[in-house]
Amino acid sequence: MNMNKIKRMFKQMIDFFKGIRISTIYKLVGLALLFAILFWVYTTWKSNQALTKKMESDTYINGKVTNKGEDYIIVEDENQNEYKIPSTEDVPIGSDVNAKVEEVIEPTEEEKKEETPKTVTSSGVTVTNEKKENKNADAEVIAYFNETESDMENPSLKEEVKARFITVVDFLFYDGTIKGYTLNDLSSKAKLQILKIALAIDSKIENYIPGYKETITSTTGKIYTGLKSKIIESYLKITTKICNYDADTCDQAKKDFQDMKKSFSITWNLIKDLVSSGAENLKEWYEIFSGK
Repeated sequence: MNMNKIKRMFKQMIDFFKGIRISTIYKLVGLALLFAILFWVYTTWKSNQALTKKMESDTYINGKVTNKGEDYIIVEDENQNEYKIPSTEDVPIGSDVNAKVEEVIEPTEEEKKEETPKTVTSSGVTVTNEKKENKNADAEVIAYFNETESDMENPSLKEEVKARFITVVDFLFYDGTIKGYTLNDLSSKAKLQILKIALAIDSKIENYIPGYKETITSTTGKIYTGLKSKIIESYLKITTKICNYDADTCDQAKKDFQDMKKSFSITWNLIKDLVSSGAENLKEWYEIFSGK
């Protein structure tokens, strides 16, 4: 490239910059600065939003009540984590709650295997959406089971008892309803009580309406035979889980099982036959069977 050509290019560049007004430069610099400020504000807002969300998740538990006792509730959050939270308030199962967390006590590795919920120290539980229709679920369903057992021996109520027996079994094993409630609407304590009554109902229907279970099994397509084993298995599973976080209900369930053993001839061989559905429960089930 010769010198004259370089001079011409250099002159053109000088003429270009001479043509730019100072005010235009200021405008360009101001515009760039504005974009830089807006970008900083946006990134700062996003960062604060993420931090606030993290702090809220660390400080509060939002979830649904899945179980309850006299002095606690079990809450499951959106990630299916379970928490045992102190509460003497009678919160219906299925209600949404918000709990301020002071401390979370993580279960041990052994407890995690047994699906033990995390224990939470909380300064307060707020019910954000009470499931009012579940308020009396435990009491009403237990009353229905007790009434059904009592009516089993009344010859004049034979047809009604037949219908009630189907309702009871469907409620326990086929997602049926009683008084508008499902099995999941009950606390574990109530479930244990109705399973104990259900054993008595199953035993009585054999005595007072022999062959009825076989008849409805063949006509409905649902299994109503072999209920004794299914009821016992459900009782053992619920007791095993509740013994991980509710010592009082656990002790009562084990005591009740000793009565059930005598009344319904439950043997260890029967329990061992049930273990095929979950061999890891053998140790826990033996403790329940032996009353330890």
